[in-house]
Formats: sequence, C-alpha cells, structure tokens
Amino acid sequence: MNINTSSSNKVNYNSFWQSINILITKPHVVNKRLWGCTILNRYYINNHNDCWENVLNNYKLTSVNKNHYLDIILEKVQFKIIECETEYEIIFVQLLPKSYHESNAFQIIYINKSETQVTFFDVTPEEMKQNLCPTFPYSFSLRDGLLILDSLSDKSSQSYQWLKSTVLPQVIKWSTEISSNQTHLCNESLTLVSNENYYTKYNDLKLKYGKEMVKIWPESTDPTKFVYEDVAIATYLLLLWQYDTKPQTFVDIGCGNGLLVYILTMEGHNGYGVDVRRRKIWDMYPDNIRLKKMTVTPSNIHIFSNVDWIIGNHSDELTPWIPVIAAQSCYNCNFFLLPCCAYNFDGTKYQRQNSSKSQYTEYLEYIKQLCESCGYDVKIDRLKIPSTKRICLIGKTRTYKENEYEKQINIIKHMISEQIGLSDKIDMNKDNETMEIKTRDSIEKVRNCTQLDKNVTESIINCISKYLLEGCDLESNWWKGKNIPLQELVNLIPHETLRALKSECGGLQTLLRNNHHIFEVQNGCVNLRYPRTIDEVKSHTRRKKDIDNLKMQVKKCWFYNNHPQGCPLSSAVCSFLHEKIV
Repeated sequence: MNINTSSSNKVNYNSFWQSINILITKPHVVNKRLWGCTILNRYYINNHNDCWENVLNNYKLTSVNKNHYLDIILEKVQFKIIECETEYEIIFVQLLPKSYHESNAFQIIYINKSETQVTFFDVTPEEMKQNLCPTFPYSFSLRDGLLILDSLSDKSSQSYQWLKSTVLPQVIKWSTEISSNQTHLCNESLTLVSNENYYTKYNDLKLKYGKEMVKIWPESTDPTKFVYEDVAIATYLLLLWQYDTKPQTFVDIGCGNGLLVYILTMEGHNGYGVDVRRRKIWDMYPDNIRLKKMTVTPSNIHIFSNVDWIIGNHSDELTPWIPVIAAQSCYNCNFFLLPCCAYNFDGTKYQRQNSSKSQYTEYLEYIKQLCESCGYDVKIDRLKIPSTKRICLIGKTRTYKENEYEKQINIIKHMISEQIGLSDKIDMNKDNETMEIKTRDSIEKVRNCTQLDKNVTESIINCISKYLLEGCDLESNWWKGKNIPLQELVNLIPHETLRALKSECGGLQTLLRNNHHIFEVQNGCVNLRYPRTIDEVKSHTRRKKDIDNLKMQVKKCWFYNNHPQGCPLSSAVCSFLHEKIV
C-alpha cells in the first residue's frame, strides 16, 4: 500500500538536502530510541537503473555476522560502484540504540538527487528483532516545493504515524529554518574520536562506574545528570589519549565532585583534581584518588607544571586561565576546555559585545581566539552530554617552535596584563602577591532565603496571608483565599523588607516556595494551600526509609493558629499539631 503525505510549507532544493543530511547523520534528534548512528560506507553509482530494483527486492538480509555484513549486501544488491561523486548515492548506516541491551539496526539509504528523493530501507536481519526504526521502506521527496512522505505501509501502523506526526514535521522545520549561508562554530558531534568506539566505551564506563555512583551519590545535585555527564567526558578524554604511548598525567582544575578524576585514575592515568571547595563525595573515593582543596590564582598557577593535560570542565572563573596554565606548564602540555559560564580574566562576568550573536557563541569565539593567542592550534568539538553547554576546545599542537617558547610566554603575559588593565608585572613562574582577581569563596553561601531573619520572614508571611484572606466569609466553606499575581504581592512588601529579602538572592517566590505548607505558587499566582493529611504526606514520600523517619504533628499548624476559619482538618488527621501558639 503506497501512502502519500505532504506539507503546505514551501521548501527549496538546498534546504531540503541540508535537512535530509541532518536526518541521516543525527537520527537521534527525532528518534528517542537512538543514541546515534555510524555511517559504515558510502557508494556512488552511475544511474538509477544500476541498483534500484536490487535494493527494492533484497532489502531483508539474513546474516548477523557484522564482519561479513557489508559483503553480503554488496552481493545481494548488485550495482557498479564509481569513485567520483554522482547524483546517485547509497549509504550504509548502523543505528545505535540508547539502551545498550537492545539490538542495533541497519539501514540502506538511497539518495536520488535527479528526482530530489531519499529512500530508507531497513536491512536488519530478522533474527536481530530490531525495534529502532520502521521495517518498511519510506521516502522523502521534494515536488513543486512541497516536502512529501511516501511509504509502503499500513496507514494506521504506529511506525507510519510516527513518520507522519514526528519525523515529517521535523524535516519540514529544519528545511524552513536552515539558511544556506548560516555558519556555526561547531556543527558536528564527536568529530575527533570514533563515534562507534565512543558508543562502546561510554556504555562500558556507564555500567562500570555510573550506575553504582548514582546509587550512592551524597551531593544535593542530580546524580543522573552529573554522573553520566562526567562518564561521557571521561569517555571522550580516554579516546583522545588511547594512541599515546604512555599513560597521561593531568590536573583537573575546578574538579568539583572529583568524579572525572576518579574515572581517569581508575582507567590507568595519573593525575589529580583541585577545587576551591571540598565535596562530601571526596571521602568516598579510594586512597589513590588525589583531590586537593585550594584556591587557584594568577600568582600560583605555575605550580601546575610538567603535566600532559590541563583539564577545565565547567571551570567558570578559571575558564580563560586554562590555556594560559597549559601554555606556561611546558611546551608539550595540552588542554581540554569545556566552557560554561562566561568570565573574564579578572573574574568578572563577560559582557556580550555583538547583539547579533548569543552570549555563549560570542564567548566561545573569544575563548578560541584567546587559546590561539596562547600559541595553540585549537580544535573544536561537540560532546554528547546532558548539557546545553557542550562545545569543547582542545589544544594539542603549538603554532610556534619549541625554541620560541620563552618569547611566546612573554606574549601571553603582555596579553593578560592588557586585558586585566595592569602593567607587565605578571611573572607566571614565581610566587607573587595576589592580584585583584575575583575568586570563588571557599565556603558556599546559602542563597535560598533560608538564612533570612525569622522576624522578617514572619512579617512577609503575615502581610501576604492577610491580603489573600481579605473578605473571607466565616460562614462559608473553608476558603483558600484569593488567587493573586506574584508581582501584585511584591508591591505589598515594604522597601526595607524587600531589600533584606533580595540580599539573600532568593526573592519573594523562593520564600513562598520555602513555606509550601502555607502557600501554593502556580503559573505566576499565589493562594493558600489546603493543608495535607498525614496519609497524603506519606503518599508523597518516595522512599520507605524516609517514611519511617517522618516526624509529623510536631510543628504547630499555621492554619489552626492564623486562618480566620481555623484548620479544615481534624487534629487526628492533620500532619501538623493543633496547639495554640502562646
């Protein structure tokens, strides 16, 4: 059954092929079952008739031996391969599942530029029972400016509905958004390492370190993000280092939780991490994991010398200093830098200069230029990590000869002095008095309004609750009060009280959310919350261990003491204590 679906959006020829290239090389963007893909080979042929019937009639194979898989396809799909690029191309693709335990899938993709059409064939052996892509042929083509989906499938099938409702709209979106002259700092992911090797290594490390680390994670941060992100970064570095003749030495500056240091060390490399603050998890690592609490300043960066790699993974204020530290370490020192928050050399926030670019893009360009000024031939790559800031810069080779090393160091010193606004008084090889550089405090300040004076907190709660309860009818059903926009409540707070609140950096919304047993904040509006029963509190508690440790009916019920109608719950079921405050 041939089914045809089109869109009314007009698409031009170039943007069609650019969007199809995204679909082929980055199928995981639209297919959430996929981690990515590997293009195993590309073939160019003379004309459509050389292969089309063979592809169509032999798109199901029987061999699961990967080493012989390509030969079998070439045997079944007979065509004449030529060396130069033509309008007819066959791409052999391996689809990699997000779940490491699922079977891979294989596709043959036939590109026919003469007809502006691309067709996808599932050629996965039936024994592998793949569940990653449609098992029937389907194609996208451009006809009179319209993007059309053709399929040999039952219209009601789940796979066809996915192609129609998810894939087709996304391809159209790409086609209409892509500009032929659009440029990006980095368009592709994992360009400096093997995609297939990365996939295998990442999943091995994920099983080896990730799952157990998520279980025991003692920090307040989300382990599923931070653990697997560091596993991914470790995977990337290990693949970068795999061809070196000896284990690499490294320093992770701003190491945070130290997980990256832990994995790299356990995988056979020798290094340590430094950070301005000690983390709880540091005590859980083996004795051979070296982590140091110290503040890095321009006057002590010379201590990181004679190592193979300087690592800056979301190093914040130290980001612009990473290539400088690597440059002064020794001529053969490399760096890996993953910028996140934008900072200048003096620790102040980087201010965007060009409003036509995002701050992130402009900052990356600034850091790249800085790295080049330090004498590096900089490579840029995009990591596969759960973060929006995933573009990294790598410096492995210098743009000057070793006998020019001292001259280059002087150039770097002069550059820093100019950017900070100092005279040439920086000596990166000696201990100097600390310059006026902002560094992070070794003790992290609590900035969520919990340290606010209790009298200030109570005055704000009383002011807002009184306003919400204006006009309460004591004879009616229990009332949650008016539903008021947050900004209207801000205007009720005295200026001096707001100043004290803002000094805690949380703001009124944070204070109200901290008192969620009283207030409910939704869609920018506030009202009083209906009190919870003991059973409701228990049902919202996820872990049995926490339920066993719950202490209820200890704190006095705010509604019992402050609401004009009292608490709507009886003292037996209310999770707070019904006792008058003296």
